[in-house]
Amino acid sequence: MPQIYFDAATKGNPGESTCGIVIIVDNERHYFTESLGLMDNHRAEWEAFILSLKHAIELNVNNALVYTDSKLIGDSIEKNFVKNEMFKSYFNEYKQLQQKFDLVFVKWIPRAQNKEANQLAQTALRKHLKKRNKK
Repeated sequence: MPQIYFDAATKGNPGESTCGIVIIVDNERHYFTESLGLMDNHRAEWEAFILSLKHAIELNVNNALVYTDSKLIGDSIEKNFVKNEMFKSYFNEYKQLQQKFDLVFVKWIPRAQNKEANQLAQTALRKHLKKRNKK
């Protein structure tokens, strides 16, 4: 089953944010990074989650194991609701995207098991900040 790892990186809270996504399909790795703009770290994690699903759909992934080191997202998906009004639109978008898959499992993992996506997000953030500072 294809695996999806994602993470966000934020400088400041709120601050400039980026994300890194790794999608593994049949032992082939697909890497994505995105600049997310100014936001807090929780919103950045939700943005990264939604983008990871959209990229999986682009890759014609029908079934996926999605791994996150965000307790907020892991708990929200497991309990099938979000308390914070600010995250409800993300949760609703997840529900819409979920319908495009046959199966999607979202599992919380410790940060140490999400190193590849974390490193991608951190590198993207450094590059983004360096480019911005040159302007």
